[in-house]
Amino acid sequence: MVDKIKDWLWKEYQELDRKYNTHKDDSYKYLVNFSKTKDLPISRWFYYVEGYSPQLVNKILEHINLNKKSTTIFDPFSGSGTTLLTSKQLGINSSGFEINPFSSFMIKVKTQNYSESEIKQIESFSLPEYREIRNVYDKYELKIIKNLFDKEKLEKIELIKNKINTVKNYKIRSTLMAALLSILESVSNYKKGGNGLKRKKVNKDLDPYLEFTNKLKCMVEDLREAEVGPEPTIINDSCFNMDKYNIDKFNVSIFSPPYANCFDPFEVYKIELWLGEFVKSYDELRGKRKRALTSNLNADVKKEISTEHRTEVLSKIIEYLEGCKLWDKRIPKMIDTYFYEMHLLLKMLYKKTKKGGYCIIIVGNSAYGNLSIPTDSILGQMGEKAGFKVEEIIVARKNETSSQQYAKIGNFIEYVRESLVVLKK
Repeated sequence: MVDKIKDWLWKEYQELDRKYNTHKDDSYKYLVNFSKTKDLPISRWFYYVEGYSPQLVNKILEHINLNKKSTTIFDPFSGSGTTLLTSKQLGINSSGFEINPFSSFMIKVKTQNYSESEIKQIESFSLPEYREIRNVYDKYELKIIKNLFDKEKLEKIELIKNKINTVKNYKIRSTLMAALLSILESVSNYKKGGNGLKRKKVNKDLDPYLEFTNKLKCMVEDLREAEVGPEPTIINDSCFNMDKYNIDKFNVSIFSPPYANCFDPFEVYKIELWLGEFVKSYDELRGKRKRALTSNLNADVKKEISTEHRTEVLSKIIEYLEGCKLWDKRIPKMIDTYFYEMHLLLKMLYKKTKKGGYCIIIVGNSAYGNLSIPTDSILGQMGEKAGFKVEEIIVARKNETSSQQYAKIGNFIEYVRESLVVLKK
């Protein structure tokens, strides 16, 4: 039965590619990830694995040929803040949502305008004298805190944080805190890896005071060269609550939603969330996860959903997955809920997009049960159901995979890719 479904899906995937003018464009290949961004001013402050290049935003705007002077941009999943930061640098008004409070905080800091007086105050911050802090680990409910940081390092982090919190000016205080948050992983015993944290094989034993000083120097250099532009509006909430806010209509939304690949950003950015005190308990963390897009199994996969979003292709994919032996039986429901929520979002975006405007989605396809899930094509279908026209799907790159995975997936490996879904109103 599952083989018959795969045969049917293979033909439908190809038909969707023809219908949506799906084509490969290598000029996007290095723009859909953060690797070419890590050394750029401001973007280099903090490395986001799932981020993309500012040049991608520029290229998209050139591709759809919108008048930048009259354009407004929206990003419902602001993440690293690339869309909003680039909009500011281009002199374009923008706004966005970001549910992760750490990411939302960093976007705010990166997109503020700074006076020379404020930059000098940031530059003049002096480190506190080191002293021991009694029971320093007890402040955090985080279970692995003792594994993450040696005692002296955590003490130094807390001493810097305590002094930062005495600064009265919010803009200066938040920028100093951003510098501290940006060095936490480098001075920790763990690093980001896969869907979470893993212990470093080689620990360079970096000093928090020295790392903070170097980071602050880097940030001050960037702020002195930064363009003054319209500060974006960033809302720390789920984009599914956008109707609660006074969001004006926009010409284009450019965004990359979390991929349906079980990657949990609340787990990956655990160090920054807890040490930045954006979460103080596991109950609070669970609450934030449950309100996020259902792209991983830590989200709310038990919620009741309708079938209004279902297309024939998606229905067959769910049927196939339910008949497979998967590493977690909740995966079919997660995939179904993911597209249900993306359909809801696209309906909201359609209402907020000006006539003739665009919705550009940067997304990677996932694979389960030896079947590639063509997220890009299905989002095209969701966009059509919401009222948009699919102009094209641009394949930026095929994702690399092992020979072992290739043997299992077979021809469907063609659909393990990252794409731009171009929708127009």
